[in-house]
Amino acid sequence: MLKVATLSLGALIIGLYEEIHAVSAFQIVTPVNLRPFSPATEDRKSPSIPSSSDHAPDPFEVWAKMRTGLGTGPGSSPHTYWVGGGALYEAYSGKKIAIFEGFDVGKGVQLGENHVRQLSRKIFWFRDPDTGDVMTEYEGEPVRPIVYDCQMIDYHKNPENGSITYSVEASLRDVKGMPKLEITSQMIGSSQMMIQVPVFLDIPLANGQGRYQAWEFYDYNVDPSFPEDRPATASWCRQGSVPPFNTDSKAVLRFSGQRVDTFDELPERMRVLVDEKYPHFRFPPKDYKEVQDLSSEN
Repeated sequence: MLKVATLSLGALIIGLYEEIHAVSAFQIVTPVNLRPFSPATEDRKSPSIPSSSDHAPDPFEVWAKMRTGLGTGPGSSPHTYWVGGGALYEAYSGKKIAIFEGFDVGKGVQLGENHVRQLSRKIFWFRDPDTGDVMTEYEGEPVRPIVYDCQMIDYHKNPENGSITYSVEASLRDVKGMPKLEITSQMIGSSQMMIQVPVFLDIPLANGQGRYQAWEFYDYNVDPSFPEDRPATASWCRQGSVPPFNTDSKAVLRFSGQRVDTFDELPERMRVLVDEKYPHFRFPPKDYKEVQDLSSEN
């Protein structure tokens, strides 16, 4: 059975444990009169605010194309890969515990003029900071890659004010009760859009013993014209539990990456691991039925 939760966007996105990566219902909101940034979205009823017809980039269209490849022209693609890496640190000493890397593969489906669905899956590995080898144990405890066989995320645009809401329609963990969050989108000059997504987690553990707590921030940068020589980028940081390395919400993760459009553009070491053990990660889920079947298995 699919679990349904209304959450606020992110996307990365790129994310990690289902309890880490689920985000609560949010809106993309741009502060008015924020300087030196130029607003990307504001009240379109004001005559002083340029509309999308005046060539101001529409954050909903930019987001859907950037995140999933949906649309036409530059930036469009049958599917997208968000790939990168970073590290896991001990708080508050700054000791590097592991190298952290992986990717997300997804595609977009247009369900309506103001409704886009993302079908995706993601996988991340921990590597030894000294040898670079994939870790299989830490202090006697098994270490496994973070694996999401499927995700289904819906994005909705409010036609009245341009705000964007987000909901996770297929989730491996019940994340109901997440707080309502906001993200900001703003233009820097005429060729860079910034999107920031804050996430704060405080949810009961599945076993009923204690709570899972963490905070995260996602930052995306994209040129809305999608030039080939300037790919969209994402960076992410969080503090929280990362079993088996840390279970008291004091581990720190950071990640930075970029979008590519083909499996062959991923690092060879990732492609080898996928071909050997996770061949279905070469492509996103085919359709809703595949997401439903995989969710039921879990």
